Amino acid sequence: MVTRAPRVGGTGPDRPSGGVRVTVLIDNRLARAGLEREHGLSLWIQTATANVVIDTGETAAFRRNAAALGVDLATADAVALSHGHYDHSGGLPAALEAAPRARLFLHPAALQPRFSRRRAGRPTAIGMPAASRAAVLSCRDVVWTEDPTEIAPGVWCTGPVPRDEVREPGDPEFFFDAAATMPDPVADDQSFWIDTPDGLWVLLGCAHAGVLATLEHIDRLTGGRPLARLIGGTHLMRAGEARIALVAADLKRRAPVVLAPCHCTGGLADAALRRALPGAARAAGSGAVIE
Repeated sequence: MVTRAPRVGGTGPDRPSGGVRVTVLIDNRLARAGLEREHGLSLWIQTATANVVIDTGETAAFRRNAAALGVDLATADAVALSHGHYDHSGGLPAALEAAPRARLFLHPAALQPRFSRRRAGRPTAIGMPAASRAAVLSCRDVVWTEDPTEIAPGVWCTGPVPRDEVREPGDPEFFFDAAATMPDPVADDQSFWIDTPDGLWVLLGCAHAGVLATLEHIDRLTGGRPLARLIGGTHLMRAGEARIALVAADLKRRAPVVLAPCHCTGGLADAALRRALPGAARAAGSGAVIE
């Protein structure tokens, strides 16, 4: 099943008259002095007909950066979460407060408790904070993305991505319970795409489902449209060299015009992707703009 959004929004002074613009509102690194950074991700998407917030970082820092960058969050038509981890959903109350007319898009599993035992060897809560969960439950206009869904005109989310555990195994440190007995596959993970005349813009939150699996799922949904730009977290920060090489080779084959990995990509993977596509690589970080 494929779900389409109603026709909302329109061309205005805060939207590009053509094409697409992506502004990184928060990231682990800085691309512009005077902004904030944190372990989190938030992207501001502008098209000729819609404004969309994808993920909201760990705190309300993305909102302060937006103000500093002249981004008017009140014009957002949609707020969408790639998954329910705290570093992508912590700023959700601030997003919904700043954008009261926006529809909220997320997978229902994003509300589940999440734990990681990576920190200090004991399970630590990494799920959606209580305030964000309350904001979801009190939001009047929520769309549960259990299938591919158009979240704004021309802006789509994948819904759940079919996994390939052989090539891209899940993270063994994630669990649903504090006792670390129930593995969490992060089934709510989803990514986003925008189809343009020169190909697809693909936007990743963390790509917990795997970069290869995500791009192949989008291939199936779009009829194999070429990849023009890839922006976001690739969750390769703890991947081995073989998996990083596999992803780098696939992206080199796809030959995007712009490659801007950030957030959970990690230094080793970032360097490998830049070597594979030196002409396409772009720095991300808080304040980066890609258009």
